[in-house]
Amino acid sequence: MRLLDGVVALLRRRRAERGVIALLFLLVAVTSLVVAASPRLFGRVADDGLRYAVARSTAAQRNIEFSSVARGVSPTGDPIDRVEDRGERLADQLGPAIADLVEQRHEVIDTTRFRLTEPPAYPSFLTLRTQDGVDDQIDIVDGRRPGRLPLPTVEGTPRFEIVLAAPTAAEMGVRVGDVLPAAVDPADAMLRNVFPRPVAPVELALVGLFTARDPAAEFWFDDTVALRPTIGGTDDAPIAFGTALFAPGAFADIGTLGLPNRYRWRFHIDAGRLDAGRLDAAERDLRRLATTFARTGTSGDAIVLRTGLLDLIDRYRTERAVTEATLSVAAIGPLVVAAGALGLVGISIVRRRRAALVLARSRGASAAQVLAAQASEGLLVAVPAALVGLAVATLAVPARPVMLSPIGAALVALTVTGLLIGATWPLARRARRDLERPDVPGRGSSPRRLVVEATVVGVALGAVWLLRERGVGTRASGGGPPGFDPFLAAAPVLLGLAVALLAIRCYPWPVRAVGWLSARRRDLVPVLGLRSIGRNPTAAYLPLLVLTITVAIGVFSSVIAVTIDRGQVAAAWQEVGADYRIGGPNGGPIDASVDPRPIAGVAAAVPVLVVPTGAVAGEPDRQQGTTLVALDLLAHGQVMAGSPLVPTIPAAVLAAPSGDGIGGPEAPIPVIVSVHLPNGWSPLAVGETFQVAVGGRPVSLRVAAFLDAFPGVRRGTTFIVAPLASLAAWLGGPPIRPTAWLVRGGPAAGPALRAALADVPTVGSIVSRDEVLADDRAAPLVGAVGQGFLVALGAAGAYAGLAVVAVIALDAGRRARELAFLRTLGLADRQAVGLTVVEHAPPALLSLVIGLGLGLVVAWLLVPGLGLDAFIGPDAPVVLSVDWGSVGLVVVAVLAVVVGMVVASSWLARRLDPSQALRIGDR
Repeated sequence: MRLLDGVVALLRRRRAERGVIALLFLLVAVTSLVVAASPRLFGRVADDGLRYAVARSTAAQRNIEFSSVARGVSPTGDPIDRVEDRGERLADQLGPAIADLVEQRHEVIDTTRFRLTEPPAYPSFLTLRTQDGVDDQIDIVDGRRPGRLPLPTVEGTPRFEIVLAAPTAAEMGVRVGDVLPAAVDPADAMLRNVFPRPVAPVELALVGLFTARDPAAEFWFDDTVALRPTIGGTDDAPIAFGTALFAPGAFADIGTLGLPNRYRWRFHIDAGRLDAGRLDAAERDLRRLATTFARTGTSGDAIVLRTGLLDLIDRYRTERAVTEATLSVAAIGPLVVAAGALGLVGISIVRRRRAALVLARSRGASAAQVLAAQASEGLLVAVPAALVGLAVATLAVPARPVMLSPIGAALVALTVTGLLIGATWPLARRARRDLERPDVPGRGSSPRRLVVEATVVGVALGAVWLLRERGVGTRASGGGPPGFDPFLAAAPVLLGLAVALLAIRCYPWPVRAVGWLSARRRDLVPVLGLRSIGRNPTAAYLPLLVLTITVAIGVFSSVIAVTIDRGQVAAAWQEVGADYRIGGPNGGPIDASVDPRPIAGVAAAVPVLVVPTGAVAGEPDRQQGTTLVALDLLAHGQVMAGSPLVPTIPAAVLAAPSGDGIGGPEAPIPVIVSVHLPNGWSPLAVGETFQVAVGGRPVSLRVAAFLDAFPGVRRGTTFIVAPLASLAAWLGGPPIRPTAWLVRGGPAAGPALRAALADVPTVGSIVSRDEVLADDRAAPLVGAVGQGFLVALGAAGAYAGLAVVAVIALDAGRRARELAFLRTLGLADRQAVGLTVVEHAPPALLSLVIGLGLGLVVAWLLVPGLGLDAFIGPDAPVVLSVDWGSVGLVVVAVLAVVVGMVVASSWLARRLDPSQALRIGDR
């Protein structure tokens, strides 16, 4: 009871400090809001990232397909109904987590392949297909839809009505009304286990032609064999493969042929229903399905599962782990600054109450009562404030519930209470006889403090070394999902703390030296300001710590954001090779008449020939093929103007020799070779001659230089870059048909290129570098990293500013009294401002210098271990980049804080009348 009575008595004295309590409440509420909102924001980004990854994948990857090969159908009942019933049974085995994601289901039935016995054009094969829902996806452009014909009652050839895609019919040379005799193709893979091979002659009556309303629709499952023909064979002896549609009612008649059919049950996943919080359950269901329906063959009645969802989930988990680890590095810094700011405010509050606490102790209050009062006040203020912050975060960030949010809010409340108790502890444990003695800084340091500081420095160095060597991401034992190591993620902050502690340890020496020198002057301003720092070391050290870490976080965040941004720009250049890339269909040649240079908006363009190379007899160390890229390298330099990836081309290659015998052993073509050679190749040296086969003909090449990468060629692949004129002179004959055009142009060039080349059949694609870059940046997990570092910088700066403002406001009474005493001795207003500058400017400027260097050093040390290549591109080099303009903004912001600190402190100190200031503490 005595302890409780003392606590109540002390708490009653807090009524006079409503402003201080309100400030503390606001800081705790804002901190709780930030801490509680961060996990919810990341949860929403994680959900968006999962949906984005699944939505961008192919239909075959993101959906689920079961397939089975079975021979014939039962003579009783509707066979289509039995196929649907089996689909229902398969749906029951998906599991609840996967079943909730299924948007729709379709059944597809393919017959054995038939060979047209009298093809109108060249050898042609047709597979018959029926698929539920197909009528809603196609338009009949000629003829009608197929129906069911009666089977002959006597021995005869069965006839089935079919419809074909218009491109397939045109390629095979057939028209509506044709009756196509056909027979089973014995080479069909479905007949591999069928003996003897069936003959089954049939007649296929073509009754209509169709076109797909949307060939890229989810319905087609990336399976376009029914929409366009596939051409096999050779150029001299082509073979056409197509798929025809027949009426579902005719399937029972086809079953009487006794042929095997392939049944497919396709389950379409709705990416919008995906939830990263339920990913574990979905993954368990998928792995169970993969085990249950393991591939056992393609014949018989075995069910085979095909889906790429597991691979998508694995890749997503890896990307999420890298994002989580990188964002943790960004988040820990502001949290430490927030803790420092709250600690600084707590110390300032206790210093403001020092007279009241001393009075309470002198009147009999025990140390336990004083500490209990601070703990009670902390809980009474911090807990409601933390709950307010949690509530605002829940309302402001709509997302699925995350347990880390309430846990974080609770930790904020407990941390603030602990900081208040820690700030009161030195005064509470002091003996009553020493209460009136001023706080004089000791000349030495306790062994305990030295051990703690040495430990922090050692742990920081160890964390930095481990992070650089191992990276921040970790792989769980047993092949579990990847994660991150919180200790390694805290390495930048630990290093910042270590440097700040060293700076604090060394800081008093120059201050004392300058104070000793300034004591020889007649001017009292420098010596008084420096001695004020010495009398109040905490007021100088904690702002130094907070501002140092804030500046370091700002510089580090700027470097990371700029490195990712410029890396993505370079990756887009590497992928496309120019502002625009015009490609042939499936990498094939573009008609020689196509020339984009006259098109509006095109500043420069260069044709490119990309062909595979083969082995040459007599070159045993060059049997593995590579990719030959031939282009006009002078024109290529104009196309690449302004690119960060302009390659250095030797003069020998730029000259592009094209005389007689070029490409022969006596006049090899100078080329650039990739640093990494194909497997099995012996090393090459500059000036060495070798041979490869192009189009079946050997060509002699001479190494002029090596390049690690060439724009437009995927990183990690081997290549040879040759001058196009030299290769054309070696080939001879008609003009070379390029496989691509590289184009330089502004935003207006894209629509103009697409409009001008829309009807050119040999143009397969037009890829824009800006669109590729925008697509890379649109990925939620990638964008979260850059935004996270910017938010971290803003949060750290805001907390640093709040800490400075709070310290100035809470310390205004002490400064006003000191200045009032000095004014009675003749201190002028100008000297008062100078005194404020001397007190606040040195630690702030020192923190600026240390933080600037620390941020750059931390970035240089830790960027290799952060795994930023996950946000730039596979195999892309991470090049540390510094934007001095952004760094300058951080410097200007800190200088503005320093100026604001001086102005605010001077204004608050001068606000109070000297006669009133001298009575502070006497009432």
